[in-house]
Amino acid sequence: MAQNSRPVFRSPSLEQETVEELSRRLLEITAQLNASNRSLQHLQQERTEMLANLSHDLRAPLTAIRSAVDYLTSGQSLSAQDIEGALTLIDHRTGTLEHLIRDMYELFTLEDPSHAFSFQELDAPAFLEEYFYTALPDSHYAGHLLCLSVSQDLHATLFADPGKLIRILDNLLSNAAKYAPAGTKITLSAAPSADLTSLRISVTDEGPGIPPEDLERIFNRTYTVSSARTPGSATGSGLGLAIVKTITERHGGTVSCENAPGAGSIFSVTLPAKFLQS
Repeated sequence: MAQNSRPVFRSPSLEQETVEELSRRLLEITAQLNASNRSLQHLQQERTEMLANLSHDLRAPLTAIRSAVDYLTSGQSLSAQDIEGALTLIDHRTGTLEHLIRDMYELFTLEDPSHAFSFQELDAPAFLEEYFYTALPDSHYAGHLLCLSVSQDLHATLFADPGKLIRILDNLLSNAAKYAPAGTKITLSAAPSADLTSLRISVTDEGPGIPPEDLERIFNRTYTVSSARTPGSATGSGLGLAIVKTITERHGGTVSCENAPGAGSIFSVTLPAKFLQS
């Protein structure tokens, strides 16, 4: 009696090249996952540090305001000068809080990919010249000598959001005015890259310069300026340069900082540009 033969399952043979290809792809995926994990850990650490810094920055002016209010409502006999001094302190610290909250909101908004920019073609030299002469009478820069250095032979076009570009320039000039001594020069300049693919816009000051160990991280949102370098009357959120970096990168550009020869610092943004030969 014939026995029923059952089909025998045979596993498909894998060529050696196929095994090697699968192994290579597995290693690539593993490396990508490891890189993503490191990136997430870095972002989490950065966010934790930023929140700690912001918590400290919020607490300091709030404590000062509370102390001034307690002083005014203490029932003591206060002179007009005492009252004016306390109110001035409250006004000053409130301004600090306003700057901090505004910059926090702006930075988080800029980092949201769904936040659209209004890009348009801009004549770079004309834009910088108009901005400069608008900023010149600003009392924020009183006591400093503002200079513009843009060659008449420069014919460059940027594809940028004009409002965001103004924010970059405001932050860089304000940063320079904060640290540069009164009576010193602050220069806004622009120059093409050697390969004529980008435009470098710089703000140069004659301040104390940046510690070499801080140059690479000064645009990070967790960077905290040393109190030794912070003028006693200076206010701000400390997020200004992080905002500059975020806006610049959204434009496909890069940021940099270097110490100027002699004294001072040079803060630069480099943006993609098109050039016309004169």
